[in-house]
Amino acid sequence: MKRARTRLTALAAAAVTTVLLAACGSGAAAGAGSAPSSAGEPTPGGELTVAVHDYCGAYDKQQTSGCTFTNIQVTDNLTAQDPETGEVLPWLATSWETEDDGRTYVLELLDGVTFSNGEVFDAAAVKANLDAIVELGKQGKSFQAAAYLDGYEGSEVRDDLTVAVTFDSVKAGFLQALSEAPLGIVAPETTKKSADERGAEGVIGSGPFVLDKLVAHEQIVLTKREDYAWASPVRKVDGPALLDKITFQVVPEQSVRVGALLGGQADAASTPSREDIAQVEATGGQIFARPSAGIVTHLLPNYADPVLSQEPVRQAIQHAIDRDELHDVLYDDYNQVPTSILSSAFPNRKDHPDALTHDPDLVKQILTDDGWALGEDGIWAKDGQRLSIDLQYSDSADKARNELIQQQLKANGIELELKELTAAEITANEASGEWSLSAGNLTRPDGDVLRSIFDPGYATRNKTEIAPDLTDLLERQSAELDGEERDTQIDEAAQIILDRGLAFPVTEFSSIVAASAEVHDIDFTAPYWAIFADAWIEH
Repeated sequence: MKRARTRLTALAAAAVTTVLLAACGSGAAAGAGSAPSSAGEPTPGGELTVAVHDYCGAYDKQQTSGCTFTNIQVTDNLTAQDPETGEVLPWLATSWETEDDGRTYVLELLDGVTFSNGEVFDAAAVKANLDAIVELGKQGKSFQAAAYLDGYEGSEVRDDLTVAVTFDSVKAGFLQALSEAPLGIVAPETTKKSADERGAEGVIGSGPFVLDKLVAHEQIVLTKREDYAWASPVRKVDGPALLDKITFQVVPEQSVRVGALLGGQADAASTPSREDIAQVEATGGQIFARPSAGIVTHLLPNYADPVLSQEPVRQAIQHAIDRDELHDVLYDDYNQVPTSILSSAFPNRKDHPDALTHDPDLVKQILTDDGWALGEDGIWAKDGQRLSIDLQYSDSADKARNELIQQQLKANGIELELKELTAAEITANEASGEWSLSAGNLTRPDGDVLRSIFDPGYATRNKTEIAPDLTDLLERQSAELDGEERDTQIDEAAQIILDRGLAFPVTEFSSIVAASAEVHDIDFTAPYWAIFADAWIEH
């Protein structure tokens, strides 16, 4: 195996110089997750090599939405979320209660936990983490993690194992947020470093693996922590990890990653394509997958756009898209046709299939009733304005999907211009309002994920208030501590988003890891991130 890993390093180095990989995501598996059955009893020991794409801008999860493969292997969280039920469970925080009418969470912490550098996990460490995240947010370095702590007023250390966290209003999603990778707890030594130091060097955690080697954009090596004794309640194994070592080898080109797996140079490979999955399965390999629990891949309209600001137009587009055809033509067995703006793995989600039907007759009726007429060129027009919009994208892997949607819309009299730009150009256009449609998704199995896109006070792209009743509903669910009532409010919000065409779901997407037949029990967090604490290799 050592010889194979040396070859993989050389292969990756060659690929890095020539290929830039597209972003993570390759569709969604049906159901809450998919994993091959384990063969026999787990066998401790051994080393795993995983070929991954280059997803790390900073090697600190509190600062980035990427780099999840490695960060969540070395950090623990205050809570855990059951991937099957969505229930938030105690972990490093053993219990909690609220004060100040729900504005303050008082957390009782697990005794005896240490970070890998020997520092003690206690209330002061929790306060240091939360304070540091908020400060990183002020520096523009921690968009996701700082957003989870929006309204944070501070933490009070009441004793070594009790910390009280206060917000300026009731924050119903806080306990779930504590289970998310960006709020993984790092050692006090890490919190004292600058953002740039943390991003370049990686973090120190209390997790089952320790960061042993980091070569930026090339290789990350993790080693087992032998004295680990506070495993997540959702893990299969209670205690240290089974593997001795994990090497994440950066291989930018998708086909090269899977080629390394098939050639025995790697034990697993991230984000295989549709063709890769078929090849892996045909040769006896395995696919581990879990759908993202959050907002599905969708096209987001610019509510300030002269055309898309009109609700009938958005409703027509909603029913002009043929999602079944998209999946039949482009996607594999690990995909799922969306039936809501929220994915099938989102806790207590309800389907809204009627809102997403492909119905050309309904498209015609909606636009005709709104005063539109088909022009000689086959495109709808009203008051001298053609029904023409554009979709900006930067990932070439999305080109086939976008072209098929373009054809579907054209068949319904809607013109869609495709503009392949750089990510920087798209960001600049969105900031200036020069955009019509933008593709995206967002992973978080909590109702507040909707606020991040559809509440103008929190959204990064649509600041225009177009649905005050939706905004009010999203704000109310964010402060609703009754779980059943909150689920009802989230479902009502999803229905509004679909009915009014505030987003156009395209497909669900999954975290997918291909592996050899000897690899077992690669698992996933509730959102969908791959974890390796229970993984093992047949010897």
